[in-house]
Amino acid sequence: MDSEVAALKAHIDTIVPTLATKADIEVLRAEMHKMSAEGYRWMVASMVGMFIGFGGLYFAANKKPDERPVVAQAPPQPQQPIIIYLPQPQQAPQK
Repeated sequence: MDSEVAALKAHIDTIVPTLATKADIEVLRAEMHKMSAEGYRWMVASMVGMFIGFGGLYFAANKKPDERPVVAQAPPQPQQPIIIYLPQPQQAPQK
């Protein structure tokens, strides 16, 4: 039984120095609070960005068309050259 008590005491002596102190807990608490505040900022910034993005989509989708419709015109067709056949000049009879 003495060996069990000695083993238990040795085990406790090795664990106790690794346990967190009150100061360690306060540092952890402050760090967690800082992380929470940063997460909140990111959330608000993301929501503002989404609001602006969806607002832009709304206005782009509901844009009224111009009064005049846009008419697509075909490019002009190249014109064929005009060919005029002239009669051949008659040669004068030789004398």
